[in-house]
Amino acid sequence: MARLRTKAEVIAAALNVRSEGLRVRATGRAFGKSHATIIKWERRVAAQTEHWSPPAPEKAKVTLEGDEVYTRVGENLSPL
Repeated sequence: MARLRTKAEVIAAALNVRSEGLRVRATGRAFGKSHATIIKWERRVAAQTEHWSPPAPEKAKVTLEGDEVYTRVGENLSPL
C-alpha cells in the first residue's frame, strides 16, 4: 500500500485486532489514530484483497472455522 505514513506492521496489527472484534473507535484509541484513519486503512486493504490473500488451491481441502457465536431467538440455543 503506497503513500502511507504509518508502518505496515502497525496497520496490520490494527486490522488484526479489528478482525478479532475490537470496535473501530477503540482500535483508534489503542493505536493513537483517528477512527477515520482506521476505516481508511480497512477500505484500502479491502480494495487490495486479491493481492493480499491468494486463492485456495483447487484440489486442496479447505476448512473454515467459525467463532464461538451462539444464536439467541427467544431462548439460548446450543450449537448443533
